[in-house]
Amino acid sequence: MSLEQHFTCPLPNGVHARPASALEEVVRGFDADVILVNQRTSRTANSKSILAIVGADIRHDDPCIFKVSGPDEKQAMAALTLFLQDQFPHCDESPMGNPKPSDALRLPPCLSQAGALVYRGTPVVPGIAQAQVARFDRKTVPALLPKNGEIDPAIEWPRLETALEKLIADCDTRLSGTDQGIEIELLKVHRSIARDIEFRRLLSEEVNQHRHPAAEAIANAEKHFSDVLIASGSELLCDRTLDIQDVCSQLLLEFYGRQATQAAVKLTGDSIVVADSLTPGQFLALDRKFLKGLVLARAGATSHTVILARAFNIPTLAGVENLADIQFNGHEVVVDADVGVLVTRLTDAARRYYALEKQRIAGRRAHLRTLSMKPAGTVDGHPWKTLAWWFITRLSMKPAGTVDGHLLEIAANIATGAEAAGAFEAGAEGIGLFRTEMLFLDRKSPPDEAEQLKAYQDVLAAAKGRPVVIRTLDVGGDKKLDYLNLPPEENPFLGCRAVRIYPEFEALFRTQIRALVRASAFGKLRVMIPMIATLDEARWVKKVIADEQRKCVEEKTGFDQAMLVGAMIEVPSAVFALKELAGEFDFFSIGSNDLLQYFMAADRMNGRLGALYNPLQPSFLRFLRQAVETAHACKKEISLCGEMGGQARYIPLLAGLELDKLSASAPAIAGLKAELGALKLPDCRELVDEALDCTSAGEVSALLETFASRHNPPLIEESLILLESDATTKEEAIKQAADQLFVLGRTENSRALEEAVWQREATYSTGFGHGFAIPHCKSNAVRYNSMVLLKPRHPLAWNSLDGQPVRVMILLAVREANSTTVHMKVLARLARRIMDPNFRAELENTADPATLCALLLKSLDH
Repeated sequence: MSLEQHFTCPLPNGVHARPASALEEVVRGFDADVILVNQRTSRTANSKSILAIVGADIRHDDPCIFKVSGPDEKQAMAALTLFLQDQFPHCDESPMGNPKPSDALRLPPCLSQAGALVYRGTPVVPGIAQAQVARFDRKTVPALLPKNGEIDPAIEWPRLETALEKLIADCDTRLSGTDQGIEIELLKVHRSIARDIEFRRLLSEEVNQHRHPAAEAIANAEKHFSDVLIASGSELLCDRTLDIQDVCSQLLLEFYGRQATQAAVKLTGDSIVVADSLTPGQFLALDRKFLKGLVLARAGATSHTVILARAFNIPTLAGVENLADIQFNGHEVVVDADVGVLVTRLTDAARRYYALEKQRIAGRRAHLRTLSMKPAGTVDGHPWKTLAWWFITRLSMKPAGTVDGHLLEIAANIATGAEAAGAFEAGAEGIGLFRTEMLFLDRKSPPDEAEQLKAYQDVLAAAKGRPVVIRTLDVGGDKKLDYLNLPPEENPFLGCRAVRIYPEFEALFRTQIRALVRASAFGKLRVMIPMIATLDEARWVKKVIADEQRKCVEEKTGFDQAMLVGAMIEVPSAVFALKELAGEFDFFSIGSNDLLQYFMAADRMNGRLGALYNPLQPSFLRFLRQAVETAHACKKEISLCGEMGGQARYIPLLAGLELDKLSASAPAIAGLKAELGALKLPDCRELVDEALDCTSAGEVSALLETFASRHNPPLIEESLILLESDATTKEEAIKQAADQLFVLGRTENSRALEEAVWQREATYSTGFGHGFAIPHCKSNAVRYNSMVLLKPRHPLAWNSLDGQPVRVMILLAVREANSTTVHMKVLARLARRIMDPNFRAELENTADPATLCALLLKSLDH
């Protein structure tokens, strides 16, 4: 009698190729039969076949059963139980789904009036690209290959089996040679399909029973499995057909060689590739130097092709209607995957619109780059302190203080050495957390000392003297290394992980420590130990480091004798032992993700516990303050490197806690510095004191909202004065004003803000008369109440009350929450002042932004 295990599918996207591949990896080594039953559909699948598993169409919350029978059924069931508990819930991302275009496509006014041809699509990778079209037409089997006629199975089948084995071996080779996460996932899926027993069985049947040539057998197998997935009705499963097509194309190439080479798209200049569909392999074969955008008739947000496009930031549209009928004739087109349209037959007006879009995006990047290069600290109006601090940090010395008494260094979290250069370009003042797990994962044996040394040297070289904190191997819990053969645990997150496994695998740990010690000779390297909970663990680790340093001395191998060693504070007990741990460690870093879940006893992966897993819980903030105060009392640096540190909203609290450093993902750095630069330390300290007196996370959240409203930037500033605007229409003027708010980070959605202005404009003209217009709106698309003054080079037609063209435009955008008190108050005062001819003359004739700001702000005070 078979063993049974009932479970409910926890995966938001259901069981598609990647989870199926993970399951197949678990069961393929057992002799027992493992049958998977989808109780919703009554479909069954051989769990040793990824194609059968995917074909079972298991969706989120489907009830399922594993039925295991055979000689090693108990061992297989134990492995499955562990898989369901530890790996399965975490082998998929949150639901991406396919974004659906709204019923009524709303084009920005400038584009809707441009006269170009616009085709609607579904944006699956955001962004805008403008380039020449390159068409791609795929044939299942190239014309040169034999698709008909009988063959000798005794010759054809062994050759096809050999081709399959070569394809699997090629996947293995490529897996060992890449550290790119998406490529690793893709190669695993392709390898699973290539060695799939159902795939092999169907190929064998086609050749041995029906005596079809390999090309026809492969084409029929592709069609069969693609039809099964398409028939499921699941968009996500339909996306998997591209992976089957990819494997079949690669198999044809292994069998027939150059004869099976598909006609490749050769990109010789900036190009938009247009295709009915594109497999992941075909995408990777494109020259990405010239690939600027993708337009696909068939592809979903979860297809590996789209995931690759997302990884390489290639704007992509899918589902463009009648794509095959569109006549491009090599013309330049625009893929606008922000609005969700393909734009052809570009007019001068359309080109101008996308030139403005290019300016908007480039302006925001330049602004963020400027912010990212500034030192991170709070302000008190003493520029010379900022300048002194800047020179000190450039000399890689520990800064004496902030511009108003507190410095909060912003560093970057990275997972691979390749990310380091980009992190520093984004403004990181160091690497606050280099997770070394990627060096150890997805391989059959751990990296040796030489490989690790090279990886650490590369990061230090990119740092150019800036500090780099490298965390030692943190596995266990949700991260498994097959070659360690860690035994199953009831609760792996509270089990043997991180520093707790080091004594058992001492040789592995010593190899990493030795590589780190040697690498310290090449830069400012700091070693950090994860999951420290006791003083005994600290002393054992320090002894190993001392041993390896002594060996380097004996061998006359260079290293930094002053290399700092720190600990991750992730276990609550470590906070209460911090004074003792400070005797062993040089610095500390709070891992807020794990510390919060252990402190609140709330699994961070459990959405039902979201209210508990909240860093604004007052008790957690008190715990953080205790950690910071204890570390500082022991004269030790303490930082924070969890998700909490990457959110600008929390910056006032973290600054008020007086942490020494935050470490966040590179894209967040500029925003964090901008938020920090607008704060004063005394205000932040006062905020923390108030937060610690709160009784709930909701109270702290409301306190943060109130604090933010009191510390907003001014209504208008010099950068919001646009003189000599080249706007030629009312639509362009409003767009330029909204775009400037986006450039400065006052809105994250300039199109939504622009639409809010036009909704009011549709009711009545905001052409006030006397050459002035005051377009305005109430919208939460704007982060702060804002005003933009724009002067066009040439007067603009506006349908004004007095029929005059507009020479000065003032756009007013007020947050919805403040609308009642602020919007009408500001608008009424501004309107009254514009009735004064002297005030109008001052605004028209003044060309100095600072003077114009002062005039407007003064007018609103009366």
